Amino acid sequence: MARTAEALPLHLGHYVSGSAHVLLIGWVLFGGVFRSAPEPFEITGVEMISFEEFDALFAPENVPSPETAVQTPVAPDVTEAAPTLTPTQDPQIETVPVPEPTPTEPDPVPEVATPAPPSPVIPDTPVAPELPSIEPPSAAPEQAVRPIARPVRRVAPTPVDAPDPDLQIAEIDQAPSAPSEDAAATEEAPEATAREEAATEIPTEPQDVAAAPTTSVRPRIRPRTVTPAVPTPAPDTTNDSVAAALAEAQEQADTPARPSGPPLSFAEKESLRVSVQQCWNVDVGSQAANVVVVLGMSLDRDGRVVGGTLRLLSATGGDTRAQNAAFEAARRAVLRCQRGGFNLPIEKYDHWRDIEMTFNPEKMRRR
Repeated sequence: MARTAEALPLHLGHYVSGSAHVLLIGWVLFGGVFRSAPEPFEITGVEMISFEEFDALFAPENVPSPETAVQTPVAPDVTEAAPTLTPTQDPQIETVPVPEPTPTEPDPVPEVATPAPPSPVIPDTPVAPELPSIEPPSAAPEQAVRPIARPVRRVAPTPVDAPDPDLQIAEIDQAPSAPSEDAAATEEAPEATAREEAATEIPTEPQDVAAAPTTSVRPRIRPRTVTPAVPTPAPDTTNDSVAAALAEAQEQADTPARPSGPPLSFAEKESLRVSVQQCWNVDVGSQAANVVVVLGMSLDRDGRVVGGTLRLLSATGGDTRAQNAAFEAARRAVLRCQRGGFNLPIEKYDHWRDIEMTFNPEKMRRR
């Protein structure tokens, strides 16, 4: 028994696993026996209808509303006799005397002294200073009116005043004489006469002089400063034509002629570079070995350097002494290697007539 009890815990897992497998297999095999029968499905037929038929199915029906009978009330007969009313005596109303109210005296109102309104303060009005009277200028300048002579019909060296209109005009002045008693009655006394009015000159027809000017005086115009015109010299066509011809000739001289013909090939350029490089010696240990110089020269048709045209165009690196040494080395190389002239095609002379050569210790190239 002790051995069985000790072995039971060892095989407990086997027993449990075996039991579980047996139950699982049994449920798989016989599990469907205990299921209930499935309920039958109801299938309803479906029919396709159009939208018009669907709207017709759900459209409200026009059902007539039932008529309700309404009873009309009968109006009562007004012609019946109205009931007679018996007069009733009015009840006597006793009047109770109302005592008269005693008037109450109002409380005395305290007298309030009304302050007198303050008298308005009149500010001192400053007295305007008297302005000097200015007489308005007269509308027209005062002019002395010259007396106008009366027109007369006779001119005499001595002026004669106008005679009395009652006197008769005659050549001489004659005073009236008193009649004498001795004179005969038939002789008439001579009448008094006077000379006609005369003036020393014939007066001209008087002209009415207006006190005010008839026209306003136009203001004076400030005189303009007239700048004298500078005379323009006539263009000298002869000098212009000469100057134009000289300028055109100078422009043509300054403009270098374009080279004609095909340019130098690479082989021809390389041949010129190699021939000059053979005569170029550079001291590696000197400062001139670090200087790059550019030489310019002109060649004649035989390929030789034209005298005085070999020049230094530029120098890079080193000091002035080193640059001069590098230039002398390059110049000697060109003059030494030209011999009878560089071997260049004569038909391309326009392209190699003026040459610039760069002397670089590391690399020498021609451009």
